[in-house]
Amino acid sequence: MPKNLDFGIVNYNGGSELLKCIQTIRELRDVNTNIFIFDNASTDNSISIAKNTFSDCTFIESKKNIGYAGACNALIPHLTTEIIVLCNMDLEFHKDWGKQVLNCFKDHIEAASISTAVYDKETLRLYSGGVFFFYDLYPLSSEKLLSQDYPYNVFGSYGAIMTFRKDVFNKIGTFDEDYFLFFEETEFYLRMNMNGLKTMYCPTAKVFHHRSISTIRYSPLKLFYSERNRILTAFKYLPLFYFPFVFPFSVIRFLIMAKSSGIPGSDGQGKRINKQAIILTIVKAWFEAFYKIPREWKKRQAIWKHTKYSPLDTLTLIKKYPLSFSDLKIK
Repeated sequence: MPKNLDFGIVNYNGGSELLKCIQTIRELRDVNTNIFIFDNASTDNSISIAKNTFSDCTFIESKKNIGYAGACNALIPHLTTEIIVLCNMDLEFHKDWGKQVLNCFKDHIEAASISTAVYDKETLRLYSGGVFFFYDLYPLSSEKLLSQDYPYNVFGSYGAIMTFRKDVFNKIGTFDEDYFLFFEETEFYLRMNMNGLKTMYCPTAKVFHHRSISTIRYSPLKLFYSERNRILTAFKYLPLFYFPFVFPFSVIRFLIMAKSSGIPGSDGQGKRINKQAIILTIVKAWFEAFYKIPREWKKRQAIWKHTKYSPLDTLTLIKKYPLSFSDLKIK
């Protein structure tokens, strides 16, 4: 197993967090790293500072924001090592992260990607023990298996940090750029699973995440794209007879989550939000998803044409990684 890793960082107004991310990658032990930074038309000075600080990195600057999926796709051709990493700019890596990841690939040859242990930087809470699903295809990084300290199969990885064998993209294509923000990784891992490609969780590979820096936690922007793209994904991957049930299950999910956590009075930047604004955002997201269904129909046909699996296997998959009603309650 080679000791070389190419990193592709997607930056949008990363500020000092981008510098910390680059520095911790450079400090990884027992691996050789090449770092590529794609700037998604940032309005701060993060890229200019990074250029002056890290002259050995490669910087790719976009004149417009093409979203996370588009940025990842733009980075992929530049990443040439056998194992590649795509990540947010607001991460800090443990010094042994690279060594642990490469060892996991070596020990699990069948793995097409590795999911790593992501900690919330503010609370130091470990929350990435694999992705699980509610009945409406709502994904959540659950703590169900976090007590296990050895690698095991999971659905997919947390989107802020994804590590792949490079040939995965030759086998199943790249990220769906129509998603712009959110759910692009879930759609991609669904495609991986429906092509028989496996992801292993590596609990010894640790990374710390400053969550929702660029999109702002609880923001209508985040809610809109996550809901719209979830509906589009459900249409592409679930059996058509099941698709109508997605909506009542979604309403149930929202009620459970709102009751357990309450509706925040403001987003992460202090802007006021209320129940009416949230409902309108959800309705807008669902309507736009329906508007795009004719386009998604062609994608659905292409997905199932090139695999031995069927939409019924998607139901089997999400039943393998289930979220219960109690799992939705915010702790």
